[in-house]
Amino acid sequence: MSAAKIFKTNEYLAVAVAACLMYPTLIDAAKALAAHQAGAVSAIWLLNTIPVSVFNYASSVIPVIFSILALKYIHQAVDRIMPEVLKTVFTPTLTLFLGALAALVIIGPIGIWLGKMLAWFIEGLFGVSASFAGLVVGAIRPVAILTGMHHAMTPIALQNFSDRGYDMLMPMMFMANMAIAGATFAIWRLNKDNRTVTLSAAISALLGITEPALFGVLTRYKKAFIAATVASSLASAFIAFFGVRLYGYILSSIFSLPAYIGPYFIFAISGVAIALVLSFTLTTILVGREQVK
Repeated sequence: MSAAKIFKTNEYLAVAVAACLMYPTLIDAAKALAAHQAGAVSAIWLLNTIPVSVFNYASSVIPVIFSILALKYIHQAVDRIMPEVLKTVFTPTLTLFLGALAALVIIGPIGIWLGKMLAWFIEGLFGVSASFAGLVVGAIRPVAILTGMHHAMTPIALQNFSDRGYDMLMPMMFMANMAIAGATFAIWRLNKDNRTVTLSAAISALLGITEPALFGVLTRYKKAFIAATVASSLASAFIAFFGVRLYGYILSSIFSLPAYIGPYFIFAISGVAIALVLSFTLTTILVGREQVK
């Protein structure tokens, strides 16, 4: 709905296209493929001629956003060529058919592969330097959450737990969440309006749920978003330099700190302090009380 409003296209058709990506048969086929079940397929054939790649779009954002963008131009093209007497019935019908087809066959798979490319990119960064990986991952993490591409990072962390017994990527996710929380707390202190909503978003980020802070607060204040990104990047590079790692999957929340107890605990605490204080301070300096409305 939000993408349709921004792209100025039909909101109901947009929701219908998104629903097509969440069609139960497709989701079930993707789960079966992921579980390597017998008889699982990698594609479903539409009309025995058009292959629809099997992916689970339940946690993705990029495929939906780009599908709605394509829907806008499809709707305009169909409406332009459709005779006036047929527009009421056939324009939305044909638009939905072509929009859903484009989403399932072309745009959706491309969005999924973009996420996978991000995962391969991150793995390559760790091959160069852990500190450099921290600097880059910390910088792209807030943007990745905005686009939904952050879900591509989780399988890397899970594979690290399986192969090495520990992971250094999730602590960086932790730093990003704390940086987002710090920037949001700064906006809460500066802003005299909607303080309840802003405080709620900041506390949610502190507890590991950053979407309210990002979509509800930081996207409105670009300088605050930049401050959170800088703090996330530097804090992640700091903990990576000292080799902070996690030995089990856990939500990236302030209450996750006990999971870091051990030889790297002091560095984990220091990283959290850097992320919170730096993002809070930078936001206060960059945004300023007079600019918050």
